[in-house]
Amino acid sequence: MTRWHGMRGAGPLVAWVCAACAPSVATGAATVPVVSLELGHAGAGARRPDAVPLESSSALPVARGRAQARGVVALFEPAPDAAVADLLRAFVDGWRSESIDALASLLTADAGPLEARGRGRVALVEGWRARLRAHPYGRLEGTEVLRSDRIERWSEGELGSAGSAVRRPEMQPGEFLVRAPLEVTRIGNERVFGDVIEMVVRPEEGTLRIAAYGEIDPP
Repeated sequence: MTRWHGMRGAGPLVAWVCAACAPSVATGAATVPVVSLELGHAGAGARRPDAVPLESSSALPVARGRAQARGVVALFEPAPDAAVADLLRAFVDGWRSESIDALASLLTADAGPLEARGRGRVALVEGWRARLRAHPYGRLEGTEVLRSDRIERWSEGELGSAGSAVRRPEMQPGEFLVRAPLEVTRIGNERVFGDVIEMVVRPEEGTLRIAAYGEIDPP
């Protein structure tokens, strides 16, 4: 939506939309609406700019993770670093509070394990539930499980390039791969996390959610 902001002291802004496109409907010719802007008060000497054609939103290109620098392109907005860090903090807090509901609330409806998203959300949630029953995650309270300055992320289009992580199966345009090494992987003698967590995230309803999750132990 385009918003016009008038200047203080300026006269009324009058917009006139040309409706003379009706004859072309019968012939099937495509029409472009024309908007004429009149600034100031009517009368002699009033400034009348040329008509301005408005492009239909259907003419915009499809958004992509990356594109060649030529012509008109549309790119997905990268996930802000702060939003990624907030998501990971909420994820760790879910483990600290031993709340399966808190963890599940961070998932997309079609979420699944990182290596097999087709297994679905239930497989992921039930795996977490079993871990919460088996280990005392509440003892993580007060510990620094991860550091935000060590978080890495890549868009779907960046994966596979030099220095990036490997593209995960079933990643979709607009999704991001997030990797975070963990500072704490054990509670006493019990191994409770892998060395690194990886998740595929995507924006939904103004926030980031987890679309796929897994843990890895680099060689």
